[in-house]
Amino acid sequence: MDLKHELGIARRKNHIRYAELDECLSQADYISLHVPLLREGESNKPTFHLINELTLRQMKPTAFLVNTSRGPVVDENALAKALRERWIAGAALDVFEREPLPGDSPLRDPSIEERCRLFHHFASGGRATRLSPDPNTGMAGRCVQGMIDMLEGSDYGNMPYVVNKEAFQK
Repeated sequence: MDLKHELGIARRKNHIRYAELDECLSQADYISLHVPLLREGESNKPTFHLINELTLRQMKPTAFLVNTSRGPVVDENALAKALRERWIAGAALDVFEREPLPGDSPLRDPSIEERCRLFHHFASGGRATRLSPDPNTGMAGRCVQGMIDMLEGSDYGNMPYVVNKEAFQK
């Protein structure tokens, strides 16, 4: 970034630094979510409904929200309200609290369709991503490794490729 400034490509020096979520929400033009889904009790910083009415109200009216992490990270009812009442400029999602997205979802409200873009998980549509037997690369490998872990009776907490572990708890 300093080089861009020195070469005259950038008018000002830019700096990257860590910031708290509240600061980011209030200053950013785009909020792009890249977090795991952690529910209450799973972490001291849960991400379930991380984006909710309170956090959406902190965003600038010109800001956009992008969620490609996990659907339940965003409270969809609060997001629909924020878009209807124009607390934020827009949103794009390729993950939802319930998948596939129900027909009666508030995100399908015609009054917000110009500012709310809904996509399926198209980022995972590549050949290697879908078909690679390597669990570190492809979903096919992750699926098989998850089944092997289940059949071997591994501890659910130590199964990296089993996403919804709560479904297996007794």
